[in-house]
Amino acid sequence: MFFGRYATLVLFMLYALGIVVAVLTARLLRKVYFKADETPFVMELPPYRVPTLKSSLSHMWDRGVQYLRKMGGLILVASLVVWALNYFPHHDVTPETAETIAASTSEINPATDSFLEMIGKFVNPIMEPLGFHWRATVAIVAGIPAKEIVVSTLGVVNGASGFTFASALSFMVFVLLYCPCIASVAAIVKETGKLKYGAFSVIYNTLVAWLAAFIVYTIASLFL
Repeated sequence: MFFGRYATLVLFMLYALGIVVAVLTARLLRKVYFKADETPFVMELPPYRVPTLKSSLSHMWDRGVQYLRKMGGLILVASLVVWALNYFPHHDVTPETAETIAASTSEINPATDSFLEMIGKFVNPIMEPLGFHWRATVAIVAGIPAKEIVVSTLGVVNGASGFTFASALSFMVFVLLYCPCIASVAAIVKETGKLKYGAFSVIYNTLVAWLAAFIVYTIASLFL
């Protein structure tokens, strides 16, 4: 939508960026925090075999059903909540007033001061250096429970139209790297038995995401 013939390259670079950040993070934690050698985790792996067509289709079906259930549950409910926050408090706007507002602002939705807009504009000063408008910031906040909600939120608030090449690239980098979903954080806490590791994951990932998105936005704005 934003990158034209470079879309494939952008997608590949996002994957590469995620791998690079993961490797650098592991090296950093090894030098700074996990200095002592721990007993290695040993797991016996089964022999690798070429998958059969039946097992591939079965796996694909199970994953598809799992995602559809997630869409019909968490994502649907989250989209309804975002819609309600974007709609209320309801303002009765006359056609004349709507035309006046539309003529005097570049905002898509003439109704202002919704709960969603209040949230977005409150948080947006932190995200504005990354090229985000308040709708993009709302999508980021909504994506904390599950990152799939980011796209549906942008659809509800008509946020995709406010991106430039640089800000779209910055937005994708931030979504790639910022704090993992709530389920992942809960899994980290459960596996380690320590809340601090879950909190570290949220804070560290978000700070790294902000810094990386800022660098990408600055470079893209200057040269692209």
